[in-house]
Amino acid sequence: MRWLLVSLLALVSLHCAHAPEAPPASAAPVPVAAAPQWPEPQPPRLRLPDSVRPVRYALDLTLLPAEPTYSGTVTIDLDVREPVHQVWLHAQDLQVTQARVLTGGRTLEARAVTADEGRLGVLLPETLGVGPAQLSLTFTGRADRERSQGLYAVEEGGESYLYTFFEPIDARRAFPCFDEPGFKVPWRLRFTVKQEHVALANHAVVSEEPLPGGLKRVTFAESRPMPSYLVAFVVGPFDLVDGGPIGRAHVPLRFIVPHGRGAETAYAASVTPRIITLLEDFFDQTYPYEKLDVAVVPRYWGTMEHPGIVALGQPLTLIRPGEETLQRRKSYTNIAIHELGHYWFGDVVTCRWWDDVWLNESLTSWLDQKVTNAFDPAWDFALDGQANSAAFAMETDSLTTTPPVRKPITTNDDIIGSFDNGTTYAKGASLLSMFEGWLGHERVRDMLRTHVRKHAWQVATSEDLLVTISESLGPDAARVFRGYIDQPGVPRVSAELQCKAGAAPRLKLAQERFLPAGSTGTTAKTWDIPVCVRAGKGKDSTRACTLLSSATGELELPFQGCPTWLLLNAGGTGYYRGGYSHEQISQLLSAPPGTLSTPERLAFLADVKAGVDRGDVPLGEALKLVPATASDPNRIVVQRGAQLLSGVHTELLPEADHQRYRAWLVELYGPRARALGWTPKPGEGDDVKPLRNVLVGRAAPAGDKVLSQEADRLARAWLADRKSVHPEAAGMALYVAARNGDRSLFDTMLAQTRAAQDRNERSRLMGLLGLFRDPALLKEALALVAGDEFDVRESRAILLNAFYTPSSRAQAWDFYQRNFDALAGKLRSDEVNWLIESVGSLCDERSRAEAEALLTPRVTKIEGGPRSLTRALESIQLCIDAERRNQPGVREFLRTRGKAVNKTTAH
Repeated sequence: MRWLLVSLLALVSLHCAHAPEAPPASAAPVPVAAAPQWPEPQPPRLRLPDSVRPVRYALDLTLLPAEPTYSGTVTIDLDVREPVHQVWLHAQDLQVTQARVLTGGRTLEARAVTADEGRLGVLLPETLGVGPAQLSLTFTGRADRERSQGLYAVEEGGESYLYTFFEPIDARRAFPCFDEPGFKVPWRLRFTVKQEHVALANHAVVSEEPLPGGLKRVTFAESRPMPSYLVAFVVGPFDLVDGGPIGRAHVPLRFIVPHGRGAETAYAASVTPRIITLLEDFFDQTYPYEKLDVAVVPRYWGTMEHPGIVALGQPLTLIRPGEETLQRRKSYTNIAIHELGHYWFGDVVTCRWWDDVWLNESLTSWLDQKVTNAFDPAWDFALDGQANSAAFAMETDSLTTTPPVRKPITTNDDIIGSFDNGTTYAKGASLLSMFEGWLGHERVRDMLRTHVRKHAWQVATSEDLLVTISESLGPDAARVFRGYIDQPGVPRVSAELQCKAGAAPRLKLAQERFLPAGSTGTTAKTWDIPVCVRAGKGKDSTRACTLLSSATGELELPFQGCPTWLLLNAGGTGYYRGGYSHEQISQLLSAPPGTLSTPERLAFLADVKAGVDRGDVPLGEALKLVPATASDPNRIVVQRGAQLLSGVHTELLPEADHQRYRAWLVELYGPRARALGWTPKPGEGDDVKPLRNVLVGRAAPAGDKVLSQEADRLARAWLADRKSVHPEAAGMALYVAARNGDRSLFDTMLAQTRAAQDRNERSRLMGLLGLFRDPALLKEALALVAGDEFDVRESRAILLNAFYTPSSRAQAWDFYQRNFDALAGKLRSDEVNWLIESVGSLCDERSRAEAEALLTPRVTKIEGGPRSLTRALESIQLCIDAERRNQPGVREFLRTRGKAVNKTTAH
């Protein structure tokens, strides 16, 4: 381990009287102070020791956005719990110029040392005794201008602005601190900034003092307790938009936007007050801070739940008047609910350590579905969100490389990897949905309210939540939850119906781990599973539940006679796969229309897809269920049925079969799409708009000539005049037109990309360039990703769009291999991980070998890289096995599709 020693001790000067030229021989020698005996640095392996804890911070910074560097001093009140000769905290890429410790009325000059991974040691010349002390560090740093991490600077409209984003471990890049979530204490901030600049932070400004040189000193109120990753501030020539009072306490709402962009906050300003009211109602608590500033940060990245100054990206928040499409409205509302919901799940109650970050994210992911649905029930967000969340979580959980919800954290790499979308967010949220279906919404809500009240302004662990679950919902509920968060994987539950004369029908239940065909994992795992089933004859049915805690079990059904159909996931909220036999699938499909609820239909379709993945259901047979879903009046059923198509890899089909597949999609989705048309009709509700996108998004790319020609016309009209096309139609029309686009369309889009001053519009246009399927045009588009003309954080959308387009994937993969090193060098570790995970969409042996050879020697240098690559390689191998298994049946289906039985799954 290499050490960088930063001397913080000036040479001792002895102030002596003027000495005679020749002192008497008998004069005693002047004593010289002994050099301090510095201890040998002993950095902690990862977590900081508990021997010294921060009690309070005072952070003083000079922040001039146009300057490359900034300076500051942080003063930290300490609680020394045992005698120490060195204090360890965090600082990364900072120059510490002075360190002092005040103890017992004395000031000790100290020496700072840095270890790798952002660890900062303060070596003391003598032992620091137990009790209060104060550490003062003076330092300089540089605002990041490339990756938007830590304290970062962005130029817009010729002006520079400063923003912060610290989660999980980037506060140490901005100032020295104890950069762990368990150190949750008050902060006092004070900034020196330009007189004309706005400076805002988590809490209210208490004073502004003019200083010489056109500067001012801005002092903020002391904060409520918060960890370092939640500290936030902005500095620059911002405009402030007053949003009026909000919440039960009527606190002020403001939007902080780059100069001249205030009018684009109109929609956000109109809905944010209601969001706060809905959150207050859910928790039955008053909004916890004295203000709410919405810092509109440049990109979606940076969106963050900073207390009192929530960060929401420009792509979400800035909507031009007249362009408030359904998707823009839903995106802002849902993400704002998520981030502001963190004010309770994350800010008021914070995870003690990163192994429990799922407490922040899972609880809030479940919450945002509920509150968004309450905001506008017409959006059907709870059903949509719950179904998609569960599907994504279970698909992720079927990989043997997927970690549990609660993940062991032993390295910084583990900290970065703990923010796993499938488990940390989606699986935990799905578990709460299962509890809601099992025990009732009010009981789950009240349990969460209790959890927040018990641990307000403190830190909490999984054990703390489990205690609350046990007290509020019962020991069985706590045991169920523990098993699901500590063990990876998703269960598969199957059942055999037994009917005997004179006795109630019974189910013989069995559980195992669900694994796709070809997986190398073991199915020999068990959970405590709340299994709820429905069984019936015709429309008469019964519901029964049991807690299945071993590999097998039995459940008696309170039903007269022998049921003719069985649903393994009553209510559709259970976190398990239903393992249906072919006979059970046929029987369930034969149940009368209206028998199953929409959530149950969605769960059943997901279980059929899981059966395909496991090799129990041939894909060619499953595709026969798609026509009924394509004609269903419920948009979410249409979407879920279309997910059965994901197993068809068109780029691997023979050309004749590929054309048959495209023609089939046009037949399935084209008539309804053409009937709806591209443009919303007067009075059309929000339930129709997303259905249009689903239908058109399937039919037009498949080759529907009427829709494709209209898409081209609309796209060219929009490029000529933004107001000439209804904003609800513009996005999909541009998407379809680009996929079929020619040189003239490409050149127009490229020219407008280069001319765009608005970052959101530039990013939108740039991503479209990656959809062109003409190899020559795509080559030009990909060259923009490799070049320096555009920020790679924007241009990478070109590569990803090409990569996820089957016909362009080979060309995109070739580019990826040649340019990975250059791209990775410009991106944050989380962005590089997204790049690594994208190779999981490959589906052939050669590409898998190429991916392994390219990335294996590189991922060890990328935080989270090994985990991302292992998961991607597993996904590729499973796809190869599935393609080998499914393609013959798919080809047979396409050749005989006219004979497919149009059975309904929409009962």
